[in-house]
Amino acid sequence: MASPRPAWLRWLHRLPLRLRRYGIRGYERVLGIEWIVVTTRGRRSGRPHTVVLDVVGRDGADGGWYVQPAEPDAAWVRNVRADPHVVVEAGGRETPADAVEITGPDGAEVVLRFIRTHPRYARLVVRLVGYVHDVDVPDDALRAQLRSVIVFALRPRAQSDRPHGGQSGHPKS
Repeated sequence: MASPRPAWLRWLHRLPLRLRRYGIRGYERVLGIEWIVVTTRGRRSGRPHTVVLDVVGRDGADGGWYVQPAEPDAAWVRNVRADPHVVVEAGGRETPADAVEITGPDGAEVVLRFIRTHPRYARLVVRLVGYVHDVDVPDDALRAQLRSVIVFALRPRAQSDRPHGGQSGHPKS
């Protein structure tokens, strides 16, 4: 069993959500990355739970987002595995979406593109999260390591699939 994350690292992971609650937003653009807010339904409580996630890629076909957890056993990961219906807040808009796990070769390609596009940020994330040993290796070696990294595609639901006549929000059970 993996050792628990240090308290300071858990605090750091939650910092973007805390700043957002105080109305401080948009600072991630300084880093050249995109963050989104994802609301899941608690797998036991049924209550909404919110997390801020790095966007590691965009799906041009459906306008969706690719995300990966800092911790493989994070609560939001367990929540979307139990109920894949989420709400994504990006650019000030809420969009109902479905979380689809794409861990494996497809997920590895998404994360590899992100790492090569954002090498400084990727090095920082690797130091903090440690999902691979090093990003400064040939693509084939890195791709092999990334196949086991959890990646989700957040795919917007069609208007007809949205609850309450197309409004945003979590679907009712």
